[in-house]
Amino acid sequence: MGYYDGMKALVYADKEKMEIRDVPKPAIGPDDILMKVKSVGICGTDLHIYRGGLDIPRGTIPGHEFSGIVTEVGKKVTNVQKGDRAVAEHVVSCGKCDYCKMGKPNLCGHSKIIGLHLSGALAKYVRVPANLVYPFPNSMTFDEAALIEPLSIALYAAREAGFLLDKRIAVLGQGPIGLLLDQVLAAAGALVTGIDVRPNTLAFAKKMGWAHHTINSRLQNLRARMKEIKSADGFDMVFEAVGIEKTAELAFDITRRDGNVYLLGVFSAPVRINMMNIIKKELNIHGSWTCAFSFPDSIDLVARKKVDLKSLITHTYPFANAVTAFKEANSYTHNRLKTIIKL
Repeated sequence: MGYYDGMKALVYADKEKMEIRDVPKPAIGPDDILMKVKSVGICGTDLHIYRGGLDIPRGTIPGHEFSGIVTEVGKKVTNVQKGDRAVAEHVVSCGKCDYCKMGKPNLCGHSKIIGLHLSGALAKYVRVPANLVYPFPNSMTFDEAALIEPLSIALYAAREAGFLLDKRIAVLGQGPIGLLLDQVLAAAGALVTGIDVRPNTLAFAKKMGWAHHTINSRLQNLRARMKEIKSADGFDMVFEAVGIEKTAELAFDITRRDGNVYLLGVFSAPVRINMMNIIKKELNIHGSWTCAFSFPDSIDLVARKKVDLKSLITHTYPFANAVTAFKEANSYTHNRLKTIIKL
């Protein structure tokens, strides 16, 4: 019998078609680590891949929300060691351009994304540059740790917003990123209003204490409800975490004059916006793209129980059922928040 140095991986085969295949085990360089993957989250970007909405080669291994155990370290690696339970950032930047030097590696024009341009974590092993890897404590499960990545996106956006104490903030979209924003903003002292069209998601945000107020923008009179919660003149800040034209327009509409709008939603198509709404209100519009240097504090927030990741996990699948996991996550039901694939 010959020696087998391969592994099982989930790959993008075609539009709405994923397959488990045998692929080579990654070889690491002197600055890399090899991680044995334990848990992987499915996010909106993964579903864009599944639907054929991103121009990626067939055979690509997705997965950029992940946790695992470090099994090999390169000769130059000093920040982690074999046996560490670890998570990793997903944006591999060049480290040399102006944006990297100014502390914005997420804006690097030469960056590659794990699970998109580089082989992702839906496999037995994943190779990661060691400078992107962070150990996490034993008090955190692998499933929770896989959600450090979306938490870091929410935390990065909140940090970009600056001073948050007593600010009246609306979060449009109460999916995983929106619910994480609720938690991060509330922990910073903001008065958070969650807005969505799904009654059960809004009830969940209120029940968990993550949103101080909720508004169902489909079933409730938005302006009347804003008046009830003393935000009739608009919110100080609005975070858009959906990525469609209707919610972008709504964000500009409900922000007060000279207020701030932060756009996190990933838009799959161009949108038409009433620019005069922005101009006449002197709105300040900010894009927020992935994350930068927010993993350590995200780990700390969870370790100190300031953020609850466990409650966001509604569906788990073994790796053998990963194809089914994508199919069912794509069909989307209102009781589904985060889907985890366990390896």
